[in-house]
Amino acid sequence: MDLSFFRRAEQRFASRMPARLDFDMLVATLRTQREAGPAALARTAAPAAGFADPLAEILLAGPAWREAVAAQRGCFNPHVARQGPVN
Repeated sequence: MDLSFFRRAEQRFASRMPARLDFDMLVATLRTQREAGPAALARTAAPAAGFADPLAEILLAGPAWREAVAAQRGCFNPHVARQGPVN
């Protein structure tokens, strides 16, 4: 197997200095990615009643289980529960 392309690439880039890591930029990028992730979106989409998931609140018998029951509107499907009462 010919691996001479590795030697050519090493010679070509030998005179260049590697980029230094900018720690503040790295931290800012990681924070931005964290705030745009699914966990952050779920946290902002949580109802104001004090629980993130009504079903989990009901099943865990959390302190706001009564409000969670009302939020579920008698349905286990969260999409149907958000739509409102079924006529």
